[in-house]
Amino acid sequence: MEDEDSIGRRIAHYRRRRGMTQIALAEKASVSPSLLRKVEIGARDATPVLIAAVAGPLGVDVTTLNGQPYDVDGPRRDHIHEHVSAVRQALTYWDLPPELETAPRTASALLSDAVAVAHLRQADRNIQALIRVPALLMETTAAVHASNNPTEQETLYDALATLLHPTMSIMHATGYDDLATIVADRITWVAGLWGNPLAVGLAAHTRTSSMLRHGTYDVGLRLVERARAVLEQDSADPAALRMTGSLHLRAAILNARAGNADGAAAHVTEALTIVRHLPQDTDHLWRNLAFGPTNTGFHDVAAAIELGDGPRALTLAEALDVPGDFAPTRAAHHYMDLARAYMWQGRHDRALSSLQRARDLAPQQTRHHPTAREVLRMLVRSHRHANEPLARFSAWMGHPN
Repeated sequence: MEDEDSIGRRIAHYRRRRGMTQIALAEKASVSPSLLRKVEIGARDATPVLIAAVAGPLGVDVTTLNGQPYDVDGPRRDHIHEHVSAVRQALTYWDLPPELETAPRTASALLSDAVAVAHLRQADRNIQALIRVPALLMETTAAVHASNNPTEQETLYDALATLLHPTMSIMHATGYDDLATIVADRITWVAGLWGNPLAVGLAAHTRTSSMLRHGTYDVGLRLVERARAVLEQDSADPAALRMTGSLHLRAAILNARAGNADGAAAHVTEALTIVRHLPQDTDHLWRNLAFGPTNTGFHDVAAAIELGDGPRALTLAEALDVPGDFAPTRAAHHYMDLARAYMWQGRHDRALSSLQRARDLAPQQTRHHPTAREVLRMLVRSHRHANEPLARFSAWMGHPN
């Protein structure tokens, strides 16, 4: 994984195409010129905050700077890309129903299949999940339009939201941001039909994924606050409390990426308060969204990393006890975050072991994640002598486009 393939080189390429100096881009992006210079030459990793900051002035998408989607062509083509066009076609149906050869199945059957897709995503079986999405999405959409039964409609709205959330997550993870945005809009549409406060919270949480990536942190925080206001009308319901907690965690990361340490800490504290008021001490999963003590701990660590405080992040991580049965994709994301913090501290062996742990838990997600690739590139760059474990991991990851 050479520096020629790095995010920094892509930033430099598009900066020169726009006729901008490093100082001019740094000023427009509100970043340090010395940091930008180090990122461009590959001496520093490109963080999500920096990538989002420079993408706007450069007039390119964040995914373009990341080099996503990865492995679309060539001998290492990832099979997940073969199923994206069918998902794109299925998403064209929402306000008008698709015409099916047979009538849709029962609402309960559709919900059961949607839950199965969500479980596949949590288990990092993204290809298997995506194969099932197009037909199920069209069938469920047709059923929504055909039903006049309020009870049945509730189940169908649940099925649609349950199916769309992992679909968005997979599109976002593989670099299809345009489709991820469309799916997020569809979840907002379902939430409007459903009227369930939990769906309003899920829609807000989903939409802010793209806001985190593209640096519109203020808009994301406003959206989270609006959803929290809806949920607080039913604050005695444990499910509403968990969704509120999830929104606090999202607000913590939005604040951290915006550089607001006090705001991030305040939202983590609110989430911890909710954890203490819940009737159980394990993380509860609702429609692919986990909330509880472990995920709150993950977000506390992640917020410290987003703020550039590697030592604090590692101290917090050492105090975390991650259950062996925790959602693989979420745990893997945590270990990719830790890899960056270890790398910053010069603990390269621990950084590599964290990447390996992420791969063991969720290989499909890890291979498509910009953080994993950027940290790996930095580790390869820092090792001028043979390192067999690093070479094996690099060969597994493959060369990014």
